[in-house]
Amino acid sequence: MAHILVVEDEADLRDLIRDVLQADGHTVMTAADGLEALVYLRHTLDGTSPFALVICDIRLPEMSGLSVCDFVRLTPNLAHIPFLFLSALGDVEQRLAGMACGADDYLAKPFLLNELLERVNWLLHRPAPELADDFVTPPNPLEQKTLDDLLRDIVYHARSGTLHFLLNDGSRGQIAFREGRAATVVGNGVVSLEDQLRRLFTGQAKLFYFA
Repeated sequence: MAHILVVEDEADLRDLIRDVLQADGHTVMTAADGLEALVYLRHTLDGTSPFALVICDIRLPEMSGLSVCDFVRLTPNLAHIPFLFLSALGDVEQRLAGMACGADDYLAKPFLLNELLERVNWLLHRPAPELADDFVTPPNPLEQKTLDDLLRDIVYHARSGTLHFLLNDGSRGQIAFREGRAATVVGNGVVSLEDQLRRLFTGQAKLFYFA
């Protein structure tokens, strides 16, 4: 199975995640803070026991999970590793910041262990994205091909406006931004706002625009 790094400062939760993943056949390394995680990640740069997935809390002592994600995404030999953030329930600001630094998925605390395993298996088995040989970055940063790119642009460039989105299940919502920060989040009540955001942040947007 897979070699997984779990970064979580709550000892009981860290041990529980480790035990569940090991019971599912994975090998697991655990870290209690961001600095310890970086030590383990650096040790794999020579190709020895590389990690297939990183599961990381956002709020960590010493170094935040956002910084850990930045390190992974900016290190060529690690950048391909799927990154799953654990975040507080409804913490939109942190999720947007996590997406801006390249996280692949989010799991809101508290969560069901079966849902954790489903997310892990999805990240480990999803096909790798294919880039065309003639791929070039769009000259206008707002003319993005993906929602991830658009959200990163909004956060990094501190843009103001409203992101309107339609999900595959037919529900709609809006996120109002003020200088790159989410000021207001509104759903249409078809599903819970938390579920809408999870679907939005995991690639289930059918249509979206920012204005």
